[in-house]
Amino acid sequence: MFIFWPFTIISLILAIFAIMLNKRKILYISSILILPMSLYLAATPRFEVWGLIFPLLYVGAGISLKKKTRWPALLLVVPNYLFFVWLGYIVINQ
Repeated sequence: MFIFWPFTIISLILAIFAIMLNKRKILYISSILILPMSLYLAATPRFEVWGLIFPLLYVGAGISLKKKTRWPALLLVVPNYLFFVWLGYIVINQ
């Protein structure tokens, strides 16, 4: 559990830098960093499918940056932020 949250936070920060700098390789690194938390979530009954979608959203944003479009990349990264902020809020307030 100690490795999941730091990697997730680093992944979210790197995603913003990748979109600001138009560096799709950083988004691919972010998808690898968020993979442990996603696999952990996929093992829970409530987030079976959703846990595996989060790295794919980063890959989709990387493909969008490859096509030189920034807005779709930003829209693909936003669900990761919303979900992990919500999950962090739930974990802290338990």
